[in-house]
Amino acid sequence: MRSISFDFGLDIRKPPYSSLRAFYCTPHYRVIPVYLSDKDADTVLKRLQEKKQKGELFTEEDFAQLAIAPLMNNSNKERKDVILESLKLSKTEKNITAEKTMAMLYTLADKFLKGKDLEEVKEAVAMTRIGQMIFDDGVVRGREEGKKAATERMSMLTAKLLEENRLDDLKKITQDEEFREQLM
Repeated sequence: MRSISFDFGLDIRKPPYSSLRAFYCTPHYRVIPVYLSDKDADTVLKRLQEKKQKGELFTEEDFAQLAIAPLMNNSNKERKDVILESLKLSKTEKNITAEKTMAMLYTLADKFLKGKDLEEVKEAVAMTRIGQMIFDDGVVRGREEGKKAATERMSMLTAKLLEENRLDDLKKITQDEEFREQLM
């Protein structure tokens, strides 16, 4: 029998027990709930900070714990602070697992934080590689939209000048930027 563990950080006092049967009743799966509300984010963060101070690299398990730390019980800190601290620890390493962890933390921030708290996390993410990738995508989209809008404006101006038989002005707008802007 295979076991699958799920944890959603819910504060449920009576653990549900489920048996799922795949097609034609084989194989059998048993869901074993794991409750993050029983875990302490402060302990996880402290352990990983000490590991980082010793110069040790994080394992995949360490990154997994960082990614779910905001869902754990936070006795001394707000969720925003746990997310920021987890992001800070994740940023110290430059590998794909660290980037995935930061993406998960940003997703959790987007889900659980609002307003000023979300802006703080957004600023922290903006200084990371994933933040740079998101920014670059926005720049590319902005350029594409700007180019499309400029082309549409130029087409409209050209059509209007042709309609009014102003061929000299049409020639002039191709060479004189100030004149072109005046007519637009």
